[in-house]
Amino acid sequence: MVFIRAERFHTSIFDILRFSFSGYHAPVWKYKFVPGDILKEKKGYLQAYYDFKETVDFTQGGFLPDLDNLVWYLLIGVPPVPADEDNSEKGQMAAVDQRLNILKAVFVELNRDMPESFLDEGLDIYDQAGKSVRSMLEENGDGQTDL
Repeated sequence: MVFIRAERFHTSIFDILRFSFSGYHAPVWKYKFVPGDILKEKKGYLQAYYDFKETVDFTQGGFLPDLDNLVWYLLIGVPPVPADEDNSEKGQMAAVDQRLNILKAVFVELNRDMPESFLDEGLDIYDQAGKSVRSMLEENGDGQTDL
């Protein structure tokens, strides 16, 4: 997930989403789908971003995400992403990655006028939440959490 920090000031949100889908953070994308399915999945991924973005109030900003709430959102599947259709452990890990990328992109877009230190602190919270959720999924061993 570090690549979003490196890229956020040099590219648009769409470039971040496109880069995050390229397979560097989720190798499952390279091997799971044939090329025709990759295009379909990219469209679904971008659509998930747009759908989630429409639910966000862009008149307010300047607040950091709450770690506990963020972990809960990731566990219950907010926002919905294309990888949700794959119930395997790898599919669920890919879904967490997709969710985090969408949430981070919206966070950066919402708070683009805030200082870099604020954005770094917020992105660190997203990273912590992602690590917590991944460890919960790995501990259970089947890609599902016991809520």
